[in-house]
Amino acid sequence: MNERFFSGELSRRSALIAAGGCLAACASSPVGFGKAEARPGPWDDAAGSFEHGDSARTSLFSGVDPFAAAGPVAKADAAPFATPGLWSVAFDRRGVGFALHGVLGGAGQTPRLSAFDPHSLKEIWRIDLPAPEGRYWNYPGGIGLLAGGGLYAVFATRIVRVDPRTGTLLSLRDLPAPNGAADTAYNGFVALSDGRLLTKSHHRKTDCPHGGYRAIIECGVEDLPPSALVLLDSERLDILWQGSAPEFVGGRVSAIRSGDREFIYLAGATSLHRLVYDGARLHPDARWGPVRYVRDGETPGTAAVGFGRFVVIQNNAAPAASPLRLTVVSQEDATDRAEIRPFEDRFDGVSFMPSKPSADVANKRILVSEAHGALAAIRWSKGALTREWTLDAKSGSFMPLLGPAPARILVASDIGAARFDRWGAPVHDRERAIWVDAASGRILGEIPDLPRNFGLTLTPFADGSIYWASREGGLLRLRAAAEFRASK
Repeated sequence: MNERFFSGELSRRSALIAAGGCLAACASSPVGFGKAEARPGPWDDAAGSFEHGDSARTSLFSGVDPFAAAGPVAKADAAPFATPGLWSVAFDRRGVGFALHGVLGGAGQTPRLSAFDPHSLKEIWRIDLPAPEGRYWNYPGGIGLLAGGGLYAVFATRIVRVDPRTGTLLSLRDLPAPNGAADTAYNGFVALSDGRLLTKSHHRKTDCPHGGYRAIIECGVEDLPPSALVLLDSERLDILWQGSAPEFVGGRVSAIRSGDREFIYLAGATSLHRLVYDGARLHPDARWGPVRYVRDGETPGTAAVGFGRFVVIQNNAAPAASPLRLTVVSQEDATDRAEIRPFEDRFDGVSFMPSKPSADVANKRILVSEAHGALAAIRWSKGALTREWTLDAKSGSFMPLLGPAPARILVASDIGAARFDRWGAPVHDRERAIWVDAASGRILGEIPDLPRNFGLTLTPFADGSIYWASREGGLLRLRAAAEFRASK
């Protein structure tokens, strides 16, 4: 394994971009500008400092008022700087945004980080991330900010730490490539309770000609080697421990605290696995699972999601010949579980959902969608799962839940009446954004005719604005209309 460390000005490749004096103004903004909720833990306490809200990947942002920035009409403002291959954005407590782009596998794309003003959408600085030498798999990784002020991004087989104020590259680490450097990538990371980082390798078949997610759709995931697990120090990105997952894991890694223990959940090719973090390394949990969640005709899922004393997992992250299955499992007893196929009555022969569900344990509700099915709320009560409501909307993206428990709002993309290719993936260019009352399923408002967001992220800012990522259409800031709140 080749480990390299770069530091300070020797590795700096950034150039500050004129942004109307925003750099100084953004850097001096008070904490309250971007602070959403008091949530202890390793992440920066700004709303949207991590793609799914927390290391349990709930997509819950309870401290965000979804209508704080609402105006007379709903608006979608496009960022003036180019972000081809945009995966996701994140925000820090100063009120500065950061975008990870150039990572969706397009020909000639260069992985990049940009800082921007969330209000004017002007770019502050931009850096080209140092890509691995030779052929590599350019796959959407992850971006996030820790409470200590570091900005982190993982891409290809590398992870970097960047100074969020200047764009200076502070640390870089080459990560293990168990499937070869050309066919291994790291799809995201989580921060553990002690501030250390955990990341996991993703693999494609060695003869697959496709980049990005098409490698999964068209080439499949059968017979791939087990994923690497890597624990890193958050300062120098030193590798503190590394090991192998029980099997290939396509979904992103999740970390969930239960009592005084910290568990790592891995969505494997057939089963949901749990490991225990002891402060130094990961150990298989012999007292729990594994839990089989993929059956005949189904395909593996994405990340597991924390749900109080339970954990949620769904499957069919690649097009499948059986309906999507949602499974809820007790963290105390892996035999205590329930399942539901929420869109079985709408099954058209193919099921596909490359993203994960959103979880609201306070309301005993799980929000799930599917590209061939619908959008639904699943109710958890007395050990059983039932469909609470169904909405004729089809999303393939990560869906944030905003606001306090009595008034949760779900923001989702909707692909509408899309065509599908021969693999079952949607073929479309435009989508709409919808604001949904999570309790009733009623659409409160929408912004139509937006560039395709399928499989990507919707990231909230502290004022309730939603930052919409698109591969070709760049970064957009969405603001609800005041009447959306009134209609609730």
